[in-house]
Amino acid sequence: MPLREPTGAAPGPRPARALALMLVLALLIATASPAVAQRQPGALGAGFQVGRPGGLALKWYRSSPVAYDGIVSTDGDDFVVGHVHRLWERPLPGSPLHLFAGPGVVVGPSRLAQSPRLRLGLSGEVGLNFYAERFEVFLHVTPVLRFLPSTQASIDANAGLRYYLRSP
Repeated sequence: MPLREPTGAAPGPRPARALALMLVLALLIATASPAVAQRQPGALGAGFQVGRPGGLALKWYRSSPVAYDGIVSTDGDDFVVGHVHRLWERPLPGSPLHLFAGPGVVVGPSRLAQSPRLRLGLSGEVGLNFYAERFEVFLHVTPVLRFLPSTQASIDANAGLRYYLRSP
């Protein structure tokens, strides 16, 4: 029996509007203040991302250029999924943008109302971000190869915003 996909995954005007709103917000933040890198070890950011999966987005910087990125997503009814990635980040020369990439895992239960089934897979993440004061705006693509409960490959795309709570 195939798994039910997240309700926000269906194509239509709603995700497109959310992505357009995120891009407008990113441009406003970028033009409102100078870019400041938040790459110090120990910096911790929390925010949200829209796309597939959408949800709570966390990032924790370790020694440069390593960071850990985590996403927690749920439809509030039938599944909870988490993505965790170890990322390497590099600034693009002559630009306020940074390029990041790294491997990760996808894990979480689905079919919560019935007998829960484990979702498990491997993923990668490649994207761009920039900083404005204590904010990070990011766009990324995440190829996913899920092994459990069935084998399935997909490519997810997201846009998001994080606020840095701790910036040593």
